[in-house]
Amino acid sequence: MIYLDANIFVHAMIENSAIGNSCRKLMSKIDDGELIAGTSLLTVDEVVWAIKRHVGYKEGIEYGKKILKSSSLSFLPINRSEVLKSFNMMEIGLRPRDALHAATCLNYGIFSILTTDPDFKKVNELDVFSPEEFLKRI
Repeated sequence: MIYLDANIFVHAMIENSAIGNSCRKLMSKIDDGELIAGTSLLTVDEVVWAIKRHVGYKEGIEYGKKILKSSSLSFLPINRSEVLKSFNMMEIGLRPRDALHAATCLNYGIFSILTTDPDFKKVNELDVFSPEEFLKRI
């Protein structure tokens, strides 16, 4: 399983660039069952907020609902153990939400993350892939 950072969903929704195309292609592979992926419920919150800022609140809410309806994605909860582990991630320089994503990956035994955020490379236990890099590998 690969973990999807919130920016993958955001780029898929709003970018008309190569990165947006790569994110949409990856989402299609997930929807078609060719790729097993998961994310945390925190991701939905982040995506709604980002879409609200770039497109509109109504669109953000609708996109968040669409993400949650996906039967192809696994949604991982964030519990006390993930929050506690996230403090370790913050100590190596990750921002709080990124630290929660990294801690969630590690606590659920996921060691690959799909993101456009290079900060995740600070976590030695994670293999970090951009959408373009990952598409070349599959």
